[in-house]
Amino acid sequence: MWQHIRLGMDPAQAWHETAAWMMGDAGYPCPWPHNAQLIADYAVWEREQQLALLRDAEICVISPAAHAAVIAAALTVDATDLLTLDRDTDIPLHAAVVVMPEPIVLNCRNVALGDLSVLGWRHITSYGSAGEEYAAVGVSAMLRPDGPIHTSVWREFMAEARAGGYPTPPWFPAGTNGMRADASTRSAAAHAEAIARIRTRHMLHSDVADLIRSDDDVPVPDTAQWNGEPIPDPYNDFAERYLFAFWRLAAQGVTTTTPSTPTPGPAHQLPHGSIADSPDTADIRLVDLRRTAERSPGTDTAPGPRHYTHRWPVRMHKVNQWYPSLGRHKIRWRGPYIQGPANARLRVKETAYHLST
Repeated sequence: MWQHIRLGMDPAQAWHETAAWMMGDAGYPCPWPHNAQLIADYAVWEREQQLALLRDAEICVISPAAHAAVIAAALTVDATDLLTLDRDTDIPLHAAVVVMPEPIVLNCRNVALGDLSVLGWRHITSYGSAGEEYAAVGVSAMLRPDGPIHTSVWREFMAEARAGGYPTPPWFPAGTNGMRADASTRSAAAHAEAIARIRTRHMLHSDVADLIRSDDDVPVPDTAQWNGEPIPDPYNDFAERYLFAFWRLAAQGVTTTTPSTPTPGPAHQLPHGSIADSPDTADIRLVDLRRTAERSPGTDTAPGPRHYTHRWPVRMHKVNQWYPSLGRHKIRWRGPYIQGPANARLRVKETAYHLST
């Protein structure tokens, strides 16, 4: 709200725009009066949204190799790519959560570090400040109470929860963000409006000294790999970019999805409230990279087994491919995977070539 006032809005208008970003974007409709009751009502609504997601969602557990490939793909995605998303044709499940094998550590602009362990989505309608309505996806970020980042505020909250006798769930909701999913690139007017909205959002996520910087100044790599380091997230949109990459890689056949029924071990080895406690474990989907069978040159026999002592990322790049049957472009990736055994150490090495004449 303060940043909206810095942009020249009066307090009432600044609050309306702020409420649209914070609540309308997540699917909470007008009116947004500036009072304490609205915040209380929104908190109840947000809680119900999270409970509905956990009740309705299918669970997708992503393998370490597929996880690394999705991160590498997400690193090539920018905000304009997200505008190509059509939730009716690009998203295979109406409501689901993706459980990551390890937390993603994010280097955000407004906080030093953050982490992310689970991402969920549901179809929603987003509301703009001028009464616009958009087909959208509500993206719910969740984190583990025992995750890698422990800020002082988080530690105080956890201590208060324990002291009050309130157990914290294994997946702790961190709020819902709206992700536009109406394929706005199909219309010139809608695309221009969406681009202006992106630039405003980027300005609001930047420091005051950077407010005049355009998002065009932020380079997006044509190729990417992930080496396990914290991921820059200056505009607080990596969760959306991760899911966009996940959906597109699944759609183009880079990943495989198989149902699985986990076999629970002894009850004392499982935390209370874990996946194995649920009677609906047959709804869990395991998402892994598709591995094609390699053949020896000139023969039909499979090569002998290979043994690697480490794993390494293979670079990838994206293309904005035209689909005549759909009448629009869709992002595709080529070449993303992590080579080597899943339990081996990840190695990232630059190669230098010496050329002589």
